[in-house]
Amino acid sequence: MSFLYFDCFSGVSGDMIIGALLDCGASFEELQLALASLPIAANISYTQKVVKGIRCTSFNVDASASGPIRHLAEIADIIEGSDLSPEIKSQSLTVFNKLAAAEGSVHGVSPANIHFHEIGAVDTIVDVVGTFWCLASLGIKQIYTSALPWSGGFVDISHGRYPLPAPATALLLSGFPCVFSNVGMELVTPTGAALITSIASPLLDPPPFIPNRIAYGAGDYVRKDNVPNLLRLITGVFIAPSLQGEAVAVLETEVDDLNPEIFSHLYQLFGSHPAVLDFFTTPVYMKKNRPGSLITLITRPDSSEQLVQLLIQESGSLGVRYRLQKRYIASRSERPVDTPWGPVRVKFAHLPRGGMRAKPEFEDCQAIALRQNLPLLEVYSVINAIVSRLSE
Repeated sequence: MSFLYFDCFSGVSGDMIIGALLDCGASFEELQLALASLPIAANISYTQKVVKGIRCTSFNVDASASGPIRHLAEIADIIEGSDLSPEIKSQSLTVFNKLAAAEGSVHGVSPANIHFHEIGAVDTIVDVVGTFWCLASLGIKQIYTSALPWSGGFVDISHGRYPLPAPATALLLSGFPCVFSNVGMELVTPTGAALITSIASPLLDPPPFIPNRIAYGAGDYVRKDNVPNLLRLITGVFIAPSLQGEAVAVLETEVDDLNPEIFSHLYQLFGSHPAVLDFFTTPVYMKKNRPGSLITLITRPDSSEQLVQLLIQESGSLGVRYRLQKRYIASRSERPVDTPWGPVRVKFAHLPRGGMRAKPEFEDCQAIALRQNLPLLEVYSVINAIVSRLSE
């Protein structure tokens, strides 16, 4: 399956992301048409140029210097009132909520009271919405990123001079892999941090892959260390069979006062949630020697905030721990297999030393057993025999 990989060797910003996606094949004309439904005054353009000998794409937003100060609610109204798809609207609003939450935490105010200055607001709306539109148009679902540079130096903002990364950016990078950089300039912007941590999973030890296309998005500034200020985007396919390494987020919380009936609801809720890779509970004894349960969720880093909110809401917990871990997974696929009772979904795992392991989907087998009044073991036996012949 094809994947996108953001190589953030020189950091990341919203305009660099869109520039790289346009360079990768997203249509500027169709993007322009999609953004035209947003009730904002902005002209977008792109140029092909050469930076340090590398051809790249620069994306630009030209917005009016005057206009009202907008809060989160006004920006939500702008996005909701557009003709964009519901998925792009939802994804865009999630990023704005992250930005507002980070800014609110830095300044000690509610996210709802954070104001986005007109030029910054328009530029950020275009960058956020445009990113999700470009990703949807390319149709690639597996998206990864390198570690992000944690810059040294200082940045001048409206409140004074602060160390890099900027305070809000530093919060947005919490829990995400970073590497120290002594370049002395801002390499990761707040919009870039909010976007990349929402759209991509860290891939720190990539498995073997075949690159198909290399694209570059240009940044606005010139680096003093002679490194090109570019975001490199790679599309490719992993070489199978192999073990794929990826970062996952582990979310944990303990509860000792939850109605046992709620656990059935939690298993149903998280067991069917598309962003949950695994969900389980473990009996524990709490600090007051009360029996309780440790609730654990495994997800991809870009879905962690959404699931933390859901877990707190549904479990009654007041806090959730978060950590990144690495997992290796075998290449796998799923396809229907014809049986005497109709098609049954079968998962095929490609083993790293060769060979394949197949397993019929439990729900399909159970449905056949109940419908045909057969023992479930007999259904498994027949289907496994069919799958075994297919694998010969």
